[in-house]
Amino acid sequence: MDILTINNLVFSYEENRPVINNVSLTIKRGEFVSIVGHNGSGKSTLAQLIIGLYEADSGSISLFDMPLNHDNVSAIRSQVGIVFQNPDNQFVGSTVEDDIAFGLENRNVSYEEMHRLVQDFSEKVGMKDYLTTEPSSLSGGQKQRVALAGVLAMGPKLLILDEATSMLDPKGKREILELIYKMKKEDPDLTIISITHDVEEAYNSDRVVVMDHGNFILDGTPEEVFSNESVIKQLKLDQPFIYKLKNEFKKYNIDLGDVKNVDEVVEKLCQ
Repeated sequence: MDILTINNLVFSYEENRPVINNVSLTIKRGEFVSIVGHNGSGKSTLAQLIIGLYEADSGSISLFDMPLNHDNVSAIRSQVGIVFQNPDNQFVGSTVEDDIAFGLENRNVSYEEMHRLVQDFSEKVGMKDYLTTEPSSLSGGQKQRVALAGVLAMGPKLLILDEATSMLDPKGKREILELIYKMKKEDPDLTIISITHDVEEAYNSDRVVVMDHGNFILDGTPEEVFSNESVIKQLKLDQPFIYKLKNEFKKYNIDLGDVKNVDEVVEKLCQ
């Protein structure tokens, strides 16, 4: 089943200067797709178009077999969760518990069910011991964990991460990415779109789409995309460290297979 279908989409902030330039894309249920590109490539604008914050100049977007329009936008948004790069912009509650519960309250979820969901998802993201804490006192990684818990508690079918780790330190980024990979493993039907400029993040997804000046330049598995060295170099994107490492080992006739991180490399070599 296709979760998202985009056909010939065009969008401009200014007349005759398209930011999204006649692009088409299909994402299936359960896919983990990273959309990669430098600042100004159009990837965050695309995310905002997908959730109906902007209206396209032409072309169409469909989610869950519903065209994105004024009649369907509420039904579509009820099935989509989005986490932005700055978690402070998403906090509305005076405590972690209040913040996770906010979206559930707006959906008139019963108190008993809401309490269960808050407990469940705060535990899943490792924040159950902080439920009475004010969000302002948390670290960047902890804040993003809370934002993620609030989104996941709503039970989205599609999760959009809009540069969700770009403001975090390396430790916070690693924690959030490990959490996202764990959630995806627990729920194979969850579809994830990660908007990022970090090629290391993209390498761990199922599929990578590269954007440049509002166009889709490459689309394929991480191996397929990052092996296209001429285009990657032309767009001034780096290749993921693990990809480079695997290529170095190939020079010595050592095939590391589909390893995605250093821990998996070590395990493979030990075997």
